[in-house]
Amino acid sequence: MFYRIPLTLTAAAVLALAPVVAQAATDWSFNLQTNATTSTTSGDASGYGNSRNYTNSGVTVGVSAYSNTGNNGASTTSVDNSNANRLQTARLAYDRTWEGLGVYNRDAGGSTSSSSGYDWQESQSPEHSIDNNERADSVLLSFGTAVTLNSITFGWTTNDSDFFVLAYIGGGTPTLTDLTYATLSGWTLVGNYSNKGTTSVDLSAQSAGITSSYWLIGAGGFTVGTGVNSGDTSGSSYLPLDSTSSKKKFDYLKLTSIGGVTGGGGTSGGGGSAPEPGSLALAGVAFLGMVGLRRRRRAAA
Repeated sequence: MFYRIPLTLTAAAVLALAPVVAQAATDWSFNLQTNATTSTTSGDASGYGNSRNYTNSGVTVGVSAYSNTGNNGASTTSVDNSNANRLQTARLAYDRTWEGLGVYNRDAGGSTSSSSGYDWQESQSPEHSIDNNERADSVLLSFGTAVTLNSITFGWTTNDSDFFVLAYIGGGTPTLTDLTYATLSGWTLVGNYSNKGTTSVDLSAQSAGITSSYWLIGAGGFTVGTGVNSGDTSGSSYLPLDSTSSKKKFDYLKLTSIGGVTGGGGTSGGGGSAPEPGSLALAGVAFLGMVGLRRRRRAAA
């Protein structure tokens, strides 16, 4: 006797695979200069702590800014080009005539570059950008779900265009305020990128296997446990921000667009969840089991 496996049962097994396949990879991108899909929160009275919020392809992201303008250890002020300065919220700077987002930090002022506790020329060109001159600026991307960041474009750069990318793989929501770049916890270095200019930068080789709800992009280079550096090298070593070497250049960048995927799997953090490979394996086992049952029933007939 020949027993047929009901088509509905086979179809059910195939349909069980559909959610897994659908969640495997959904591409998304954001033009951060458009204001059609954005809203702005004001932050405090000076705009520090503000954010711009975007939605596209079912993905949401909030963009905010930080800089190391807090006190430097026992000092009551921040110090130029020092990784001992504590992080504080900054103002994410946007102008519709610009070619990307910049950062205004809290230390603008002073009359010379040696003015204690001030970031001279901050908020003036070129320090209306994400820069590492005297203070090290960074931009935090906070997604509504875990994603893999695959591309970054800066629409404007000058002098030098080194940058770094970190992904948060710790638990819960990351804390930046009152920490230093050297003492950040739960973050992994995705990569340091040198002299990229205004081209679209492909991060996929370094970000593959990492999913996170939080990504940090900063000017210069980054060394885990040390913090931000100039992004420039002498021999095989990165030059610190306070280096007097002629090879050291400050970096100035405006962030224009980002792109990536959701549901790509891999190491996750910040409330994100990686796809469960077991679900695909179990579905496959179930399907093979049905095939085996059909063969046994054929043999019995």
